[in-house]
This record gives sequence, structure tokens and C-alpha cells, in this order.
Amino acid sequence: MSAATTTHVPARPADPSGRGPDDAARAVDRRRGVPFLRLARVELRKQLDTRAGVWLLGVVVLINAALIALMLTTAEPGELTWMSLTETASFGQILLLPLIGIMAATSEWSQRTAVTTFVLEPRRGRVNGAKLLSAVVLGLGVMVATLAAAALLNVVGVLARDGDGAWDLDLALVSGTTLALAILVTQGVAFGLALLSTPGAIVAYLALPTAWTVLGALVEGLRTPAEWLDINTTMLPLMAGEMADGDWARLGASVGVWVALPLAIGLWRTARREVA
Repeated sequence: MSAATTTHVPARPADPSGRGPDDAARAVDRRRGVPFLRLARVELRKQLDTRAGVWLLGVVVLINAALIALMLTTAEPGELTWMSLTETASFGQILLLPLIGIMAATSEWSQRTAVTTFVLEPRRGRVNGAKLLSAVVLGLGVMVATLAAAALLNVVGVLARDGDGAWDLDLALVSGTTLALAILVTQGVAFGLALLSTPGAIVAYLALPTAWTVLGALVEGLRTPAEWLDINTTMLPLMAGEMADGDWARLGASVGVWVALPLAIGLWRTARREVA
């Protein structure tokens, strides 16, 4: 009868902290954090999955469709071109898409999901950056979809009303409108982060720049400052594709006041606010 043999397996050195290997691996993952692009994808999905986001995008589509339908049925056939249809359809997203940026910025606090989000990714600046990137990407995606829809309806205009059907695009106007959309979406995110309240941020976003525009028009002493600080005025040449050298400086000044300043306040607030 042969003697039983045994194999000696050396013991794994103990972790001085008392943690096992799995605990150490999880700690390393937490220090590395969630990859930024994954955070951005999650934030984009949150904007598209929520009921408010879906309804708001639906309203944008309906407004754009109504505007294009109105132009197709009432405009002169010679005015029906890809450029004119694109320009007409852009008003809906310019008006409403910044509200999605606001809801993206306030969602963690209004829906009380901040605890879960900031446990998975404690670096709040990266979360806020992902919200901003996803909101801007969504706005740019809607702009691309608008170009595609206008192209399709340009063909409809040719077939149904013998429209001009020209395919020329004013690149300065399209790029200016796209940049204006990105600025306004960023402004929405900035107001949302600064106020951390969806209703308050929406009211502030819609009311404060408009009130400044009205005051600049009515008060003689404010007209010169308004040329530099009224974002509704400084973006008009941008959206018309007619920016000159001085227009860029005025746009930069107004963006600094109405976008960069509230964004800085929002980043400061969210970095220090207690999570309940």
C-alpha cells in the first residue's frame, strides 16, 4: 500500500490592512473612478430615458414639424430650399433644448439620486463635466437630425409645390446656429448647477436675460453696456452668420457673464453641497 502524498500550497501573504484581495481590487477601482466617456453615456441615457426629457424632445420635434409644415404650405415655391427649411426648423431647439441642459444639471438633486451617483463617482467635477458634454452632444445630434429632416422635406417641396429645391447651405449661418445652440445648452446646464432647482433654474434662464434685454432697450444709460452684456443681442449676428471682429468680443463678454459665471458658481456649489 502506497503512502498518501500531500502537496503543500504556500499561503498568500496577508494584507497588512486586513483586507482580502477582492477588497483591495475594489479599492483600486474606486480610486480610478468611472471612465469619463461612460459617465457621459450614462448622463445622455438619463436625459433620454426620463419622462420629462422625452416629452421635451417630443415638443421640439412637434414645433419643428409645425414650422416646416407652415413654410411648405404658405411660402412661395422659390423660397423652398434646404437652407430656408433648416433655418426655419432651428427655432424649436434654440428655444427648448437648453431646458434639457437644466434638467440634466438638476436631476441628481431634484430626484434625490445624488447619493448613488456620488458614491459610484465621488469626483463631482467629472460628473458635472459628463452632464455638460452629454447635453451639448444631444443638442448637436438634434441639429444634425434637423438638417436631415429639412433635406427630406426639401424633396417634398420640389415634388408637391414645385419648389426651388436648392441644396446650397450657408455654412456661416449653419455653423453659427450650431455654436449658438451649444452656448445656450451650456447656459442651461450652468443655471441648473447654480440653482440646483429645476423650476427655479428654468424661470431664471428664461426671465433674467430677457429682463436685461428689456432694460437695455428702455433705459438710455444701459444701452451701451447692453451691447456687450446682453447675450440675446450679441448672439444675433452669430445666428445670422454675420459675425465681424467686434462681434466676437461682445459675444465673449456676454458669454462670460451669462454662461461662465453661473457655471463657475454651480461647480463651486455642487462641490461643497452636502448630499442628503
